[in-house]
Amino acid sequence: MATAWTFHKGIRTIGGTVIEIDVDGHRLIFDMGRGFEPGSVIFDHELKPRGIRDLRRLGVAPAVDGIFAGDGTRDDRPTMIAVSHMHLDHMGFIPYLRADVPVLMSEDSHRLLQALDAVHDGPRTPLDIRAVAVDSLTSWGPFTIECVAVDHDCPGTTAFFITAGDLRFVYSADLRQHGKHPDYTLDFARRAHDFKPDVLFIEGTRADSEDNDHTIAETDLAQRIGDAARSTKAGVYVLFYPRHPERVDSFRAAAASSERELVLQPAHAYIYAQFGGNLTGVSLYSADLAAARPELQAWVARSGLPSVSPEDLRGSEHRFIVDMTYPRMVDFVDIEPAAGGIFLHCNGTPLGPYDPNWNNLMHWLQTFQLDFTYVGSTGHGSRTDILSLVTTIAPRVLMPIHSKSPERIGLTTVPRLMPAYGRVYTKADIDDAKCPTEADLQPLAD
Repeated sequence: MATAWTFHKGIRTIGGTVIEIDVDGHRLIFDMGRGFEPGSVIFDHELKPRGIRDLRRLGVAPAVDGIFAGDGTRDDRPTMIAVSHMHLDHMGFIPYLRADVPVLMSEDSHRLLQALDAVHDGPRTPLDIRAVAVDSLTSWGPFTIECVAVDHDCPGTTAFFITAGDLRFVYSADLRQHGKHPDYTLDFARRAHDFKPDVLFIEGTRADSEDNDHTIAETDLAQRIGDAARSTKAGVYVLFYPRHPERVDSFRAAAASSERELVLQPAHAYIYAQFGGNLTGVSLYSADLAAARPELQAWVARSGLPSVSPEDLRGSEHRFIVDMTYPRMVDFVDIEPAAGGIFLHCNGTPLGPYDPNWNNLMHWLQTFQLDFTYVGSTGHGSRTDILSLVTTIAPRVLMPIHSKSPERIGLTTVPRLMPAYGRVYTKADIDDAKCPTEADLQPLAD
């Protein structure tokens, strides 16, 4: 069986990974995400794409024929898509897939996808989902795929162990060792070593962060947020990514320790509940619920949870920790935050100074005199973390992806191939791969 692989997206970008492995006319593609590249914004809230043809033409979507509905292309090769987790930079293009293209993911990823659909943040399109248990084997054509849990700031995240013809591949997905489940990532590395991969595709998001000296561990967030809440008698607002529902546990603990009540956006409370979250003592933010999807409105009615409106918060902010999204910041006009309030950024959107909306977020906070503090925990390991995993796994060849500085991910003892677009890789490339030198591992000049 002749095995070949190509990179369609995800080289020198954070996310947007799209890798294709081909064995005797069968294609396995992973992931199907939209990379975050704010420096090359083409579409926005006014200039919107009409469909996948527009996204492909402008290079936003991967140029893969025969998988997207209505793009006018054809490729009759049997194809499966595998999705490691539900962050947009790994699954953002699945709404455009043809309904007959199977999509493999973990059971928890599927659960999150269904929850996102219910709150108007999912694909809401017919998809051939193949939800599988972690550690189970899936046979499809000449491929065998195993989903292996790793720790990331998104439930259901899995690496893939892939047997493809005469070669074995490991795809790390996104992972870390400073979350609440470091054992997932360490066990993944040990099992990947035993799998003996010919090729390891590993993320390098934080390739320029040598260690975790300035990284907040997920287990420290409740204390950090609680300390911040106890430091003020004014309002406390948190901004987080709802696709990480486990983080709500930290908000609940912080609210309890600061004798405040946690107020969640209804959509975020719904997602949290789907993963067994404890909503005892939680209230729902009531602004604009009339615009919510019927599924969400029905759940809110069944929940019996009390509601808190912007008007309720005015003059009473000291009683609450409030889940505040960027679009809902307009409600500060009605709340009129008291002096001394704080705004805690817990990895929500806007993501950082590179995000086009970041400056506007800062302007709003300054206007309403809310002090900004970052209290988040990244979902990605440092360079040292990633290299320790590579050492444990010991692949025949390393291929770093999902990074602005992939040249920083490597060891002088492990052969490496730097991915390139438009190139078809084969077993011969593995045989010819060389170990990088120390000079090769330094950042490239701008």
